Amino acid sequence: MKKEKYPANLSKLLFSYLFLVITLVVQAQDDPAWLNESWRTEQYPSNVYVKGFAQDGINTNETRADAVERVKNFARANLSESIISTIKSINESYSESVMVGNDETISESFKSNINVTTDIEINGVNIDTYVKNNIVYGFAHANKYEIIGFYKANLKMQVQQIEGYINTAKELEQNREKKKALDEYLKAEPIFEEVAKSQGILSAVDKNITDEGLQKQKTMQLYNEVIQAKARLAQGIIVYLETEEDLMGSSINAIENNLKAILAENGCRFTKNESEADWKIKIKATSREYNLSNKVYFSYVDAEVKLFKAPSDKHLYQNEFSQKGAHSKSYKSAASNAYSEISKPISEKILNWINN
Repeated sequence: MKKEKYPANLSKLLFSYLFLVITLVVQAQDDPAWLNESWRTEQYPSNVYVKGFAQDGINTNETRADAVERVKNFARANLSESIISTIKSINESYSESVMVGNDETISESFKSNINVTTDIEINGVNIDTYVKNNIVYGFAHANKYEIIGFYKANLKMQVQQIEGYINTAKELEQNREKKKALDEYLKAEPIFEEVAKSQGILSAVDKNITDEGLQKQKTMQLYNEVIQAKARLAQGIIVYLETEEDLMGSSINAIENNLKAILAENGCRFTKNESEADWKIKIKATSREYNLSNKVYFSYVDAEVKLFKAPSDKHLYQNEFSQKGAHSKSYKSAASNAYSEISKPISEKILNWINN
């Protein structure tokens, strides 16, 4: 039997067709399945996953790597969009919850400083990328249950941190350690930014979560406690100052006035009621003639300083200071100058104790 022969050009045409088909199949196999929206919907259902998709061309002035990073950020932002709006809403609720004392009006000075940006990082997000024909594709996805588990644990830890700082601050404030107490409250304040983030993510991802599960009431009470404590402690350390100053037989209050001015500049307030004071300062000062030289009078002021810490009235510091003064008029004028100058070294020592 004779074999049938095909024309050469038909064989070439058939070979080209087969090559084209194979090439198209290989290319189709190389494309990731997630490029198809229906596949993403089926494989990553919205009741289990949060998703974000983005695509864009590579600009002429950017590298492939830069374009991939840019599209990844787009995909992440697409996934995060609804979550970010929920976090912002949570943040606003903290601002609106602020009360000063029993006054329900919002104090602008103590509104929340929580910041939320579109590039917020959500734990557990995976981003796949693919580049074809100068187009970059990005697919962001995360398992809701993994997100919920992570941020519930995070929220619990954050609340415990805040409570720890507040409890330490309360003990310090009770012992009249106001500056240290304020430092502890200030450590607690920025954690509320993380709390709002955790609560916002949980609210957006878990539609069944309750305010109790978010610890909303508890955290807002803690937030108000911190803000009110800041307002209270911002009034400064309360000082009781008692001086006995003698200027060549006359009673004066030069050290008292100068010391109050210096301490006030450093955030202290003063009281005449000893029971209200955080610190008590008692000073006894006397003046004495020293000598006359080249028509200049020299005198000394000697001051005994005692510092007590309330509420126990613990005697923490005691020292004696001497200051030389000069004047061309008289010993008394020289002593008056010494009184003016002695307040500075006394205040430095006292502030060193009060601020540490």
